[in-house]
Amino acid sequence: MSARPCFQALTRPVSVAGLPMGYLVLLTGVSVGGFIATLSFLWFGASAALSYVVLRALAAWDPRIGDVVFTALRRTPPTPGWFRGEGFAYHA
Repeated sequence: MSARPCFQALTRPVSVAGLPMGYLVLLTGVSVGGFIATLSFLWFGASAALSYVVLRALAAWDPRIGDVVFTALRRTPPTPGWFRGEGFAYHA
């Protein structure tokens, strides 16, 4: 069933320039944030190009890996020890 073009088109994440929207937001944040912090057009161009290549490769491998990571972090809250500076320690 997944080989049908209509099914693939309806389940594929929305992408711009080959990047899913979440990756595009991350790319924009890194590039523009770095530019604002350094005021360097060299940083802006280099970070945008490098980030695009890395995120495009990640999107080719699994376009929804960002959703999986964010959902896991949201549903697995930090332990109380994290707020006391003891780090993550999950006990059975």
